[in-house]
Amino acid sequence: MAEASADVKQRYIGVDIGATNIRAGVVDDAGRILGEARRPSLAETGLRAAIDRTIEAIREAIQQAGLSLADIRAIGAGVPGAHRSREGICVYSPNFADSRGVPVLAPIRHDLDLPAFMLNDVAVQTIGEHRFGAGQGYSQMVMITLGTGIGGGAIIDGEPQIGPTEGFAEVGHMTIEANGPLCGCGNRGCWEALAGRDAIVRRAVEKIQTGRSTAIADMVDYRLGSITPALIARSAEEGDDVAAEVLAETAHYLGIGIANLIQLYNPQILVIGGGIAQAGPKLFEPLMRTVRSRAHMVPASTCRVVRSRLAGDAGVIGAAVLAMRQLERTPPQPSSTAAPQLSTRESRSDP
Repeated sequence: MAEASADVKQRYIGVDIGATNIRAGVVDDAGRILGEARRPSLAETGLRAAIDRTIEAIREAIQQAGLSLADIRAIGAGVPGAHRSREGICVYSPNFADSRGVPVLAPIRHDLDLPAFMLNDVAVQTIGEHRFGAGQGYSQMVMITLGTGIGGGAIIDGEPQIGPTEGFAEVGHMTIEANGPLCGCGNRGCWEALAGRDAIVRRAVEKIQTGRSTAIADMVDYRLGSITPALIARSAEEGDDVAAEVLAETAHYLGIGIANLIQLYNPQILVIGGGIAQAGPKLFEPLMRTVRSRAHMVPASTCRVVRSRLAGDAGVIGAAVLAMRQLERTPPQPSSTAAPQLSTRESRSDP
């Protein structure tokens, strides 16, 4: 295994493997990104090919930081989907073709000769936000990410929660509306089927198709497949009534789910990440009205609801924090055998 340079020992690699892009960054022990690189995920080509591009991105990020492999202590990766992280294996990722049973960490360890660790992408963002973001100083924290789906993570008594099958805080698939729209998971009325990216766009398209006048359609020249939540949010801020209505309806469902999480976890802080979280007051004001109206047994006032401080960097920084945590808790192992050693509160059996 490569030995760390005497003058630079606290450098880690954080990798955020997303459905569109792979981003690798060199992160120091203060949470600062020193160098980074990106590659397209090309998810249709499969997870194995994405791992090859991940290794390329890691090497480039190290070069961009002006460092060498000998300066890196360990690698952390956030990967969407369900995993056997102790073994470094993806069980299934809906974002990638041919992802079932794919070894994620073995090729990274073999090629780079460094300890490497992985967890679900939202779990990684949660531990990053807890150490270096909006969750600093809080022992009870919940994080949700709003994007194509809705993901969740939780810190309880200062420890990240993973679950026996690494399914802790799959909050996007709690039922919000019993007979609601069909979700990709097979259930009806899931939170993400009502408030995820596709649900937001669908509501806007349905309103346009009834003939309502809105700047949303003009902005995409009536190519309705080009509508995005960011475009809807911008239109709402510019005074478009249909866009504001879409955001208010979305905020209603988001508020119900957040109120549920406050009742369930009694967190000191709930952090909202993901692109949709940047929508602004047209989303957050009605969202908080719904939260306050529905959280009673554990009052909404007991929990701060805030946007992610790390924003788009949460995945990279959080993955590096995962590597930091493992080396803090266990001595370095040969790269071929290094595996996450979770605390007793994170105990689990492999699925």
